[in-house]
Amino acid sequence: MRTLLNTRGSTGLEPGANALIHRLERNLQDVGQLRNYLNSYSCEPQTYTDFKRIESLRNRLDTLAKVNRAIILSIKEDKNPTKRYYEKVQEQYSEFNALKRGVEAYMEEARTKYVHH
Repeated sequence: MRTLLNTRGSTGLEPGANALIHRLERNLQDVGQLRNYLNSYSCEPQTYTDFKRIESLRNRLDTLAKVNRAIILSIKEDKNPTKRYYEKVQEQYSEFNALKRGVEAYMEEARTKYVHH
């Protein structure tokens, strides 16, 4: 994996930095997929509470994506970013996992409501 990252990366970053960037970029793709799920017809809010909940999830996903992009830029600009940003990347993954569980719970409830109506 390190060889692949070194040959593909044009930024000249250390393999550790490339790995962090790769993880965050993959996380951005996953955030986009979750956002698309929330925008699907099957997740359309049926009540005001649903609307507030889905808007909160969307806002949190947007914030997570924005912070991911900022961390990626910071890692690319830093000379030795691996140690400094590792915890931030871990925090982002924790937040992503919490959001993913929230989106999955909302989707399951939306499907249940949709099927029963």
